[in-house]
Amino acid sequence: MDVRILIVDDEPEIAEGLALMLSTHSSEYRVVGCARDGLEGFDRAIELHPDIVITDIRMPQASGLDMIRDIKAYEARTEYIVISGYADFEYAKRAMEYGVQYFLTKPIDEEELFSSIEKLRTKWRTQEEYVEMSDLFPAEMLDAMEEAMAVQDRLALKRSLTQLFGVLRSHQAELSPENLRMLCLNLVLYGTRRYPYASLRINSFLGKNVLSSRSVSRMDSLDEMENWTYNLLRGAGEILDADSTSGQGDLVAQAKAYIQEHFASNITLNEISERFYVNPYYFSQLFKKKTGTSYQKYLTELRMKRAEVLLRETDRKIYEICEQVGYTDVNYFSKLFERTTGKKPSAFRMAREVPDS
Repeated sequence: MDVRILIVDDEPEIAEGLALMLSTHSSEYRVVGCARDGLEGFDRAIELHPDIVITDIRMPQASGLDMIRDIKAYEARTEYIVISGYADFEYAKRAMEYGVQYFLTKPIDEEELFSSIEKLRTKWRTQEEYVEMSDLFPAEMLDAMEEAMAVQDRLALKRSLTQLFGVLRSHQAELSPENLRMLCLNLVLYGTRRYPYASLRINSFLGKNVLSSRSVSRMDSLDEMENWTYNLLRGAGEILDADSTSGQGDLVAQAKAYIQEHFASNITLNEISERFYVNPYYFSQLFKKKTGTSYQKYLTELRMKRAEVLLRETDRKIYEICEQVGYTDVNYFSKLFERTTGKKPSAFRMAREVPDS
């Protein structure tokens, strides 16, 4: 059975080299066309109806991933092999969300490429249905894994993966090896979805390990897949912890110092998280774990203490004090102040004027 292949790459010599490599390997590999960017690739795909599109990611006009997104609306049967000179996990994550199963890094290994094409051809022959993660795993199991990753509890992570792979083992007879591998990749995506991909070390770590041809793509045993998934998630967490503290002192101590200095401005959790290159959810969990209180409560207490000082020691109007401690709504400020101190701002100020008996 012929396989109709479209090659999309903005480097002509790479596209020509791929076409020669494919036609030399098998007379059944028919390169039906080449395109130089995502826009041209889209037009050629709609015109030529390829079985497989082999595409670069980073190209002018439109990226390979944008092209895939657009083609899928018209050519549901077309499969994709994504190639890139970068082991960039954020790109790989988007590719997997679009249903891409094969992501190869340059320089391309011929065996990997041919193997990927043959696996896709086998998929068409058997017309197998891929089981999605949400159809297989209970939501509470996935949430437990995500929570364990968020607080970096290794024992809880191990327990949650044992449960998840127990589900895989109970359905193993119904699932193809390729489907099992894709489910493992999706577990990694789910477990790290709240992580800060702005962290270059995490991006690089996940990119190299998830996209490596010698990783999960060559595993046949569920035991191997489980160990790979656990080690990858644990390694990503260790890097996040190291990035949060290495060379900068304790992350929470730094964040507290920053909050103390800037609490009078309209400071937000997202602003703090971006400043220290951590995910907001992760930072919130870590802050509470190390301080015993939430980020928001800590910020509110700082503001209220400063408001008390200003009410006692100055004659500034309440709306001025409200603004000087980081609020814009006087009514909201007054309610928070009363909830914290037991008195409205005006009553608190009047109490200072009552002479001691």
